[in-house]
This record gives sequence, C-alpha cells and structure tokens, in this order.
Amino acid sequence: MRLAVAALAVTCVQTLVPPQPRRVPRMELYANASPQVVEAAKNQVAAFKETHGGHVCDELKAVEAAISKDEATEEIGAKMYELLCTSLLDYDRDEGDEDKLVPSPNKGAAIPKDAPGLIEVMTNLYVYGIRMIPSGFIEVDRCKLIVEERLAKRVGMTGAELDDWLDVPDMGV
Repeated sequence: MRLAVAALAVTCVQTLVPPQPRRVPRMELYANASPQVVEAAKNQVAAFKETHGGHVCDELKAVEAAISKDEATEEIGAKMYELLCTSLLDYDRDEGDEDKLVPSPNKGAAIPKDAPGLIEVMTNLYVYGIRMIPSGFIEVDRCKLIVEERLAKRVGMTGAELDDWLDVPDMGV
C-alpha cells in the first residue's frame, strides 16, 4: 500500500516542489533566502496541506518556520527536501479519498528493498536532492546527511550501499 501511495506521490512531486531554477547567486546563499526559494517553499507548503488532508508533520512545521525566519536559501532548500522525503515515504493513500494522503501507521519504519516501486521512488528522491546542489538549494554535506538518514537507513543501507543499489550514474556534483 505504501508504495502505491509513493507512486501517487511521485506524480505529485512537481506540484509539491516546483522545477529548480537556475543557480542562486552565491551572495544570496549567505544572507536571506532568495525570493524564488521562498515562493517555492510556500507553494510546497500549500500543496502538502492540500494533498495530505491538512495533516501537519514536523517537516512541514520546519519549512514554515524557515520561511517565517527568512532563513538562508540552502537551509530552506534542505527543509523542503526533508519534507519531500517524508511526503513520499511516510504517507499512504486515504482509502476514503484517493486524492488525499494520510500518515502511514508505519512512519519511519524500515521498507523492504524488494517492495514494488521502491527503487523508482528512492531514485527520484536521490536524484532530486543531488540536483538541488548545483542549483544552490542545498549544501553537499547536508544533502548527503539527508540521503543517509532519510533514504539509506529506511532500506537498511549505508549511503555508499544506496548509491550502488540505485545504480545512479555519476551526476558530476
């Protein structure tokens, strides 16, 4: 069931996280967030609330707090990435309304590596995070930490093992 939801969620990725704009100029990374990132974060929050039945998770609160505090671009980007991971891995389709997602009773639990569709979901999340780096949305070390904590650990792997399992080509980052 979780992977059926994940498949639905993958189709919602573009709704939850808009296309990544060109690289944010370096001087903006160390000050306040760029207006494009703030707008993207606000859109992600609104879409999450709509598609997740109004449920408020810790990751959603973190994105909202980062917006209100006008945190740096890379901090907001990292929190957006964490929310996307949670959305795709910790929510199931609502049996009463197929357009809504509800918290999984197994939030954070290990996912069997042979679960249908899991490799596609993990690959999409992994690649999205990697692509955020050259766009200036997330720092390399923060992305690596999120991948290890939120993706690799869910399938009982290290980051290096996840790299091998997903067989994603070197993206030059």
